[in-house]
Amino acid sequence: MGTSRSGDWLAQALVFSGRPDPTWVVPGSTVEQLLGLWAELPPGPERRPDTPPLGYRGSLLRAPDGRTWRSFGGSVTLEDGRLTQVRDDPDRRFERLLLATAPTGILPPFSAN
Repeated sequence: MGTSRSGDWLAQALVFSGRPDPTWVVPGSTVEQLLGLWAELPPGPERRPDTPPLGYRGSLLRAPDGRTWRSFGGSVTLEDGRLTQVRDDPDRRFERLLLATAPTGILPPFSAN
């Protein structure tokens, strides 16, 4: 896990049960790409896909202001404390871009299919 400051955007891969999930700082240029991609995604279903109880359960992007985007199974959900928005991402571009920012060796061998 990397060191973070209060103004950092953080990513987290939801992969473990019983120990902390890997967390890392996301570069500002990638944050801009992710926010642009979010803005382009079409509205999705009211409900996000069910995640399995074990194994890979998606990825999170946390903004310094507390907003959180969760990507899994072809959808991205934004929760900002007041409302929840779900957007379709069938090619999982948001999820793949976010996971690609993980430092080498921080993620266990898994497939986010």
